[in-house]
Amino acid sequence: MQQTIVVLKFGSSVLRSVDDLPSAVHEIYRWYRDGSRILTVVSAMGDTTERLLAQACQLAPTPDVHATAQLLATGERASAALLGIALERAGVPARVVDPREIGLMVSGSPLDSEPVSVESSRLLSMFDEHPVLVLPGFFGHTEDGRLHLLGRGGSDLSAVFAATALRAQRCRLLKDVDGIYESDPAVPGSRPRRFSTLAYEDALRVAGPLIQPKAVNHLAVNGTAAEVAALAVPHESVVHSRPTVLADRLPEIPAKRVLILGLGTVGFGVYQRLLAMPQWFTPLGALVRDRAKHEAANVPGDLLHTAEEAVLSLDPDIVVDALPACGVSSRLVVGFLRRGIDVVSANKGLIVDEAAMLADAQRGSGAVLRFSAAVGGSAPMIEALRAAAKRGPLIALSGILNGTCNFVLERCAHGAALMDALAEAQALGFAEADPSEDVSGRDAERKLRILAEVAFGQRLLSVKADPLTDDIAAAASEASRRGSSLRQVSRVRRSHGGWIGRVSFESMAREHPLAIATGEWNALLLTQSDGRSVRVVGRGAGRWPTTEAVMADLLEAHRENGAALKEKIAFRDGVVRQSCRYMTRAST
Repeated sequence: MQQTIVVLKFGSSVLRSVDDLPSAVHEIYRWYRDGSRILTVVSAMGDTTERLLAQACQLAPTPDVHATAQLLATGERASAALLGIALERAGVPARVVDPREIGLMVSGSPLDSEPVSVESSRLLSMFDEHPVLVLPGFFGHTEDGRLHLLGRGGSDLSAVFAATALRAQRCRLLKDVDGIYESDPAVPGSRPRRFSTLAYEDALRVAGPLIQPKAVNHLAVNGTAAEVAALAVPHESVVHSRPTVLADRLPEIPAKRVLILGLGTVGFGVYQRLLAMPQWFTPLGALVRDRAKHEAANVPGDLLHTAEEAVLSLDPDIVVDALPACGVSSRLVVGFLRRGIDVVSANKGLIVDEAAMLADAQRGSGAVLRFSAAVGGSAPMIEALRAAAKRGPLIALSGILNGTCNFVLERCAHGAALMDALAEAQALGFAEADPSEDVSGRDAERKLRILAEVAFGQRLLSVKADPLTDDIAAAASEASRRGSSLRQVSRVRRSHGGWIGRVSFESMAREHPLAIATGEWNALLLTQSDGRSVRVVGRGAGRWPTTEAVMADLLEAHRENGAALKEKIAFRDGVVRQSCRYMTRAST
């Protein structure tokens, strides 16, 4: 099965500092959960290149060009490495790639070369193991092994060159502005129009400060296209061979007011991310048990509520349900859905146990319930199932669905006692203070029920779940001595009357597609009727993986809000206007 390849390039105006890395991860995860393979090309952060060059010039008025090239390339290397670490924290399977590994060859002067070749087959083979690759832009190597730069703005050229070689479906250059304008939109009092599309020659004329001209020339020579966009927006300016078209002016959309139910492990992670994205989200309030605890964590007191009635009186645009149990969560979520307010939930118990009530609450209200975070952490299992079901019938699914059990089994395989392994999981934030849901198999059972209904359109007839016991922990150690791995595996199979589920412990070869999910990572294996299989992996436990899934749902709601505005304007006066685009404030 051929998968979409997307090249994303993050410029220094987007990656200004380490604080911007989580927003870059959100953008990458957006495309990963859509099923794409992503090559991420990065520039040095902020003014790193200028600072390094100034240091070189302090030592010598005309520093050696080869040494200077080596020095400046460290900015891109550091940026790529840090992004790789940020992706790993969020549970996105990624690999940082050195240009030398993929044979990115260049030719020309040391500080202003041109790319000449890249081993695209090597990149494609890397995608088999890591769906996200991170490449430092701006440099490559000559035939004699010397490091050369691609000139000012050279990461743009790295991105479009790699996209052409890979025949990528999209190449998106991410900047601090949401497209290409007639003139600088940051100039006070100016109201330039944004371009929907630009012909190559027009891009060279108006976009010189935004896109490296060598990158535009490469697009023109190869007849390919690239997009210029900002983070999290549903629109772009496309540079390609077709005519130049201006986009309509559209009103900006205000930041969504978000109510968070619960400020525990996940809820507080979401709160921190909302604060970092004020152009898109504003925390409206949070339901908590202990005000003093959260005030001590610098959450403003006027955001904290301890009574259900208090949060029901609020008027949010969207609600995040990060509560651990059904009672309060059910009453509040159903109430907001009936009022037509969208909800993002990480509460698997709610999704399974109150499915009928939730469906009834949405019926007629127009509200949307998103629950990707309820299953798999940062492994986009629900999205993968929906995409696979569109391609054809699914005949089976199996997976590692509980990151806590997977972590504990691995520790037991290395000799730890069950209770010690559970205590370690709790200390690391992979298990709740009461781990009974994980240990009993109930957590995996609920997740399996959700996945089965998405995959097959019907509820499971039954699910049998085996608990994690001291005997199972001992079996994990024994399996390890034999060279295999013991895993808690959740499976669905067809019976005479429908589909049934099973959560049990299985010994499997370490090379098995599910066994390679180690520690707290999750994996899902889908089998289609034509024999094709799809595997999805991601970190399944911890604050940041689940926060990533919640944020993906929130950002999707933000983009869909923009798409709805686009459609509304497009049909204004009964006329379909194909060039319409939703425009937000440019971040410049």
